Amino acid sequence: EKESNYVVKASKKDFFNDIKNASTLNLKKTDTLQVILALEMLEVDKPIRLDNIYYDFDKWDIRADAAVELDRLVSTMLENPTVVIELSSHTDARGSDKYNLKLSQKRAKSAVEYLISKGIAEKRLIAKGYGELKVLNKCKNDIECTDEEHQFNRRTEFKVLSK
Repeated sequence: EKESNYVVKASKKDFFNDIKNASTLNLKKTDTLQVILALEMLEVDKPIRLDNIYYDFDKWDIRADAAVELDRLVSTMLENPTVVIELSSHTDARGSDKYNLKLSQKRAKSAVEYLISKGIAEKRLIAKGYGELKVLNKCKNDIECTDEEHQFNRRTEFKVLSK
């Protein structure tokens, strides 16, 4: 239809739903709209890295760039109302192991609180800090790395605990 807005949704058992908006508003000629939807398999215990969920050094607050990605996770959670997830946060290897474990737990809790503030039920979210136990590159204790390499390890991921 001309001058219309559409919501296109795809769903399949054991996959994350995907939803996109499409519009014919202001189209000058008849055309076919193409909407690409991607269904990602819902796998229990498989970590899924959230793009751009990074933290400043020694901080746990949600940055503006992280809020955008967390908003996408909110949409996914709303579209998949039975899914329970763990938000796992990580630190770089600077600082003591004990301190980094506490810091990563604060980061995970911060991400969970953000999702709760956007309407996701607390019972569907688990916050877990892993400190520096799961660095993604060579930057372990006593190894010299650039700030960018350290930043890569200060992240939050999620994994599905139950469907």
